[in-house]
Amino acid sequence: MADNAVSEGASMDGHPLKLASIPATDSTVWTDASPLLQAACTGLRDGELIHGDNFNLFAAMSALEIMDPKMDSGIVRTYYSIDEAIEHGAAPIPISLDSTIDVQCTIDIMDHLLACEAAWHKGHSLAQTVFSCIYLLRLDRTAPHALLHSYCRIIRATCKAVVSVASNARTHEEEDLFTMTYGLPLNGDGDDKCLSILNAVEDTISRQLRACKAASLKRRLPEGSYA
Repeated sequence: MADNAVSEGASMDGHPLKLASIPATDSTVWTDASPLLQAACTGLRDGELIHGDNFNLFAAMSALEIMDPKMDSGIVRTYYSIDEAIEHGAAPIPISLDSTIDVQCTIDIMDHLLACEAAWHKGHSLAQTVFSCIYLLRLDRTAPHALLHSYCRIIRATCKAVVSVASNARTHEEEDLFTMTYGLPLNGDGDDKCLSILNAVEDTISRQLRACKAASLKRRLPEGSYA
């Protein structure tokens, strides 16, 4: 913010502000506007909006959003790439050493991917929906986790099939289904065998479930009784 908008080093409560370490020209002085924004937000009620005389909703649709990592280039980020995100602990494999937590987290991931796929079918882009998931962007990492790996491969194969059918038929508009992939890893070797992989995982889970039920029943039965 330039010195013609806010006086140098001044704040709303009269206390000096610490100058931001942002390179500036000789004619520009930068200062922290956080107290001003916080005071404005505190005074706002639900449904109210601070805007200039030339404000209109059409222009607001393309306005930059402060503190949005995708639009605010000055925001401090923890990481800048997928590899850095993985190094900082995002999308861990294994998900958890606790089997119960692992199952719960896997279900959460699957549920989130279903919601993302549904959003894509409603006209949003693959990059902002299905492929916002790091597990799909780095699918090879999920190989040790059979359930998650097979599910992610099914999601990818399904998206590829939908894109192929919709593109070849030429019966859709961009608002109906966004088929641009922007180089995302939609093609994968062996995706034609996804159903057999999924069936194998399903058989394994069914055996584990039967074993758990048998063990639980055995613990409930008193000695000398038979099921």
